[in-house]
Amino acid sequence: MATAVKPKDLTEPADALCLIDGWIGRHGVGGAAAVVWHHGQIAAERYAGEARPGVPVDAQTLFTLASVTKPVTAAVVMTLVEEGLVALDEAAIRLVPEFAGGSGPGDTASDPALEALRPRVTVRQLLAHTSGLPEDVGPRRLRYAERDDLPTVMRAMCRLPLQSAPGAELRYSNVGYAVLARLVEHLTGEPFWEAARRRVLDPLDLRDTVARPDASLAGRLALVADTTHIGTDLETYNGAYWRDLAIPWGGLFGTARDLARFAGAFLPNGPRLLAPATAALMTIDQAGGVPGGVESARVRWDIAQWGLGWEVKGGKRRHWTGELTSPRTFCHFGHAGTLLWADPERDLALAVFANRTVTHLWPFVPARWARLSNAVAATVA
Repeated sequence: MATAVKPKDLTEPADALCLIDGWIGRHGVGGAAAVVWHHGQIAAERYAGEARPGVPVDAQTLFTLASVTKPVTAAVVMTLVEEGLVALDEAAIRLVPEFAGGSGPGDTASDPALEALRPRVTVRQLLAHTSGLPEDVGPRRLRYAERDDLPTVMRAMCRLPLQSAPGAELRYSNVGYAVLARLVEHLTGEPFWEAARRRVLDPLDLRDTVARPDASLAGRLALVADTTHIGTDLETYNGAYWRDLAIPWGGLFGTARDLARFAGAFLPNGPRLLAPATAALMTIDQAGGVPGGVESARVRWDIAQWGLGWEVKGGKRRHWTGELTSPRTFCHFGHAGTLLWADPERDLALAVFANRTVTHLWPFVPARWARLSNAVAATVA
């Protein structure tokens, strides 16, 4: 009987990762890193291009994670759930005093009928983006050029008015994660990133995942292209003010190796951070079949599946994780050019990071992320 043999170029995950070599260039990215996690360990890795002019990308390159930070923040919250300090269906208004204040009766952007529902917003809804809070704080409330510190930014976000009824739709929200960060600080008595280091980053040995990278790490940081406020300390991702702000919804920097390990902690054979039941809640749909999406990305789904921190692929079409990953795949991408996903059916994860924002859609046109994800999934199918 003949034995089926895979094509030579798809026999190993390492072969699939060669696709990132073709991403380097004017129409793609300056540099990229890709790491595959399979059966509890790193199975393949590849690095291409430059992190910054004259500096090649390698295993030590620190990429701006942007919103890939959110699953880390969610994991910090879930350690509090496991310790009995908070329950998922508790009202956030009782745990975060700033959130209880709301936007105030004089706020013309506030809908009194929606604000009356504010006490119904739960921790679960904040984690799964179904709280009804807006995506971000606008210039009417904070001026970026004024260089407010993180506590000021988070207080302003906690007071933003609801845009929809809690639980009615999925409305991707940085604001909800600001409320969650304040919840962590209130319950632990620590600054958020100190709690994150003690509860998640150190237990998983993620020593190359950092907030507020200091001067000693400057040579390892990838320079992000297609930013705003170029050449100033306000420059997104690259400027000193932005980096020092360390927003809990998008301010981490890390290596592809570290984040592949983080995703692996939610797979069957990965390092244990949370109890299996806790990890399951984070990686299966918690949105309950509601519609919604990501306003800034102009993405909307009839059924918007999301876990606690992680997006859930489910039945979504034209998805960034491709067609060959299973519906149980959970993931997150970041505006700075980062994608992290894990497929529990294959015990497989992929961290693929680059140093160009997605503003000009380089991961989607052509479908670079989806093509690479399909190629990686096919090697272990």
